[in-house]
Amino acid sequence: MKKKIWVVVPAAGVGKRMASNFPKQYLMLGKQTVLDHTLGQLISHEQIAGIALGLGPEDSFWPDSIWCDHPQIVTYVGGKERSDTVRLGLELLMHTKQVKDDFVLVHDAARPLISHDLIDRLLFDEHPIGGLLAIVAKDTIKQSAFVTGKVTVEKTIDRSFIWQAQTPQKFVLSELIHALDFAESQGVVITDESSAMEFSGHQPALVEGDARNFKITLPIDLIIANALLSHPSS
Repeated sequence: MKKKIWVVVPAAGVGKRMASNFPKQYLMLGKQTVLDHTLGQLISHEQIAGIALGLGPEDSFWPDSIWCDHPQIVTYVGGKERSDTVRLGLELLMHTKQVKDDFVLVHDAARPLISHDLIDRLLFDEHPIGGLLAIVAKDTIKQSAFVTGKVTVEKTIDRSFIWQAQTPQKFVLSELIHALDFAESQGVVITDESSAMEFSGHQPALVEGDARNFKITLPIDLIIANALLSHPSS
């Protein structure tokens, strides 16, 4: 049995693009919230030791979660940016769970359709740097330009080199903290954990993901997720 692994789930965002009155992670997906689905998929995996869940400072929805009192889920107040919330979660695990030179996962709260099979793929990958789930781009990719007030095409990019990053992403806790700190010291905007590791000179492994493991960002995404949840084998 491999060593169990902790997961950091940043859930302090407000999800402005969802056009909702409350954070997207608390929108209903079937009979549960998006966040409850996400946590359920993670905590039910046999190799997950527990979850560090970063919440907003004024989060009043978490007490109603079905996972609120679960002993393997520890909560903390997140930061202003996603990377800040992840950084705080890593610190929490380092100081309270003695996780330092072990791998940890980071997973988006709004990716509720993550499967155990995908988690297994990432955990079984043995690249020493760590890696992330990602899918190869299927559509033709255009690079834009801004000409006389109009957005135009500058060129077409070879899509065989383009991968769309997903989560979970897996890195050694101490190395990820160092990478996040270094990026911040250089004023670099970090959009995911892999980008921080890349900026520090690492080349994480790309582990094949699945299109179902998409992030709920827009209202249409919630409709699609509900449809997939109703037809899991399709």
